[in-house]
Amino acid sequence: MDETTEKLIIDEKAVRINQQALRSMLVGDREEAIIQFHNAIELDNNFPEPYFHLGNIYIKDDNFKLASEMYEEAIKITKDNGNLFFNLGICKSNLGEINDAIKNYIKCLKIDPSNTKALKFLGNCYKDCKNFKDASKIYNKWSELEPDNPEPKVCRALLHVRNARFDIGWKMYEEGLKDNIREPLPGFYQEEHKLWDGKKFNGTLLVYGEQGLGDQILYGTLLPDLLKIHKKVFLKIDQRLHSLFKENFPSLKIFKENDHICPNSYNKFIAIGSLNKYFRKHTNDFMNSEFKFFEFNKNIFHGFKEQINKTKELKIGFSWHTFAKKNGPKRCLNPKEVSEILSCNNYSFINLQYGDINQSVQEINQLSNNKLISIDGLDLTNDLENLIPVIKKCDLIITIDNTLAHLASSLGKNVWVLLPYSADPRWMEDINFSLYYQNTTVLRQDKTASWGNVIKILQTALSEKS
Repeated sequence: MDETTEKLIIDEKAVRINQQALRSMLVGDREEAIIQFHNAIELDNNFPEPYFHLGNIYIKDDNFKLASEMYEEAIKITKDNGNLFFNLGICKSNLGEINDAIKNYIKCLKIDPSNTKALKFLGNCYKDCKNFKDASKIYNKWSELEPDNPEPKVCRALLHVRNARFDIGWKMYEEGLKDNIREPLPGFYQEEHKLWDGKKFNGTLLVYGEQGLGDQILYGTLLPDLLKIHKKVFLKIDQRLHSLFKENFPSLKIFKENDHICPNSYNKFIAIGSLNKYFRKHTNDFMNSEFKFFEFNKNIFHGFKEQINKTKELKIGFSWHTFAKKNGPKRCLNPKEVSEILSCNNYSFINLQYGDINQSVQEINQLSNNKLISIDGLDLTNDLENLIPVIKKCDLIITIDNTLAHLASSLGKNVWVLLPYSADPRWMEDINFSLYYQNTTVLRQDKTASWGNVIKILQTALSEKS
């Protein structure tokens, strides 16, 4: 048998094994598929498909490093497959290698200029590098290819908002009410009433809360400005915020998220985030806002008060994590970073982190010589009525961008919010304070995925308070 024939037989066998591996994937036998793909590679290491499929398996496991290696091996063999560059771009982005991600998305688009997913992720990479000009250009190309898709318009809208072009940005943000990109509370997308146009009318306006708790609190700060021009207002809000909003807006009729509201009882409706286009069109609108801070006068539960009173003089409420899927990981601190903040002084750091974080607290306390203090019996996720008095007992709140940041800020507390390099647009750009909340200071990363400068600022600031 000559070499050519022998190689042909080996290549055909590699193809058959690759097909067997694909069948294993289809029936959910992941481990067997991995073995078979590697067997195919051993037979023919110049065969790109098993590398590609292995990359796809590892990327689903969030093993971006190993997935990258597989895609890079496939690219050595073939450079005309746009999907390889696209997937490699995803891996590089998740590994924090943004410049490499950009290069790979660009290579993908040279092969397939109509790949709208590549345009989306490329635009997002430029945005995260704060290259807003190129991000806007890419989102425009995406919009040209998909003129009926509201998502690229929303991406451009948020670029305008974070750069204080509010009049343009909030109008474009309305595109998010198409295709459920924005998520108002139940009933909004089934509405048969007219959307409110910002003008006073004879009748009742229903305002729907939207997105998560943080957004509802943030945009709730616009309600005093709304009530100046229109008195008859219903508000639908997350049930956990019901008591807070009821106390602060006694003239509103407030409904919980799943309450039925008789359609005949109101005349027009709006999503709470859409109030921005009427009441936050310019920076001066923030400065002249009727909102100061929320009141909440429930007394602190005796058992919680006793625990807090046992702490040292300066009490700092602390939160370091978010469970949000969208951009959540880049907003979080890891236990080592938290311990570096706690260990710089002997103040009492009170754990205000919601969610299942017992293991994280244990790890932080093992690393730090100044342990986090958890309040026994306090449900930090659902019991805002008892959480709020605890927040008010704190002298300072230090938190990442999560629900606590908005809740504590809206209560008028002294809050330091720790922000990633590319932060949520609502915190704007190039300012160290919040336009929505008077007493909130923002501390921003000076480079992607690094809390080093923020931790140093905290250590210096907290040592000065000693």
